[in-house]
Amino acid sequence: MRNRLARLALVAGSAAVLVTGVSTSAQAASGTFAYNRADTGFRQVMENPPDDECIVMPGGAGVVDNFTDTVATLYRDEACTIPQDTLQPNSGGAYGGATTVHSVYFG
Repeated sequence: MRNRLARLALVAGSAAVLVTGVSTSAQAASGTFAYNRADTGFRQVMENPPDDECIVMPGGAGVVDNFTDTVATLYRDEACTIPQDTLQPNSGGAYGGATTVHSVYFG
């Protein structure tokens, strides 16, 4: 009877893990990512931006500084589908006109 209960508990526990999934902590780039808005010139700053997520930069970005520990890929559109540039950690770039960037992806 004990073996049967133990097996039942094991099966129920395994099923619960399969249904709910195993929780993992979210990853983020460590450091600061900053840009000057192309429309207003105001400086926008992101601390420890999330990895593996398309982040829209409202107003577009003119000057961009990637002071994180992660590669940042810049895109011309807000959906992260038209790549413009890749910034290594602790680097930056300047964009304008047709090359203004509108989103970024870390990772």
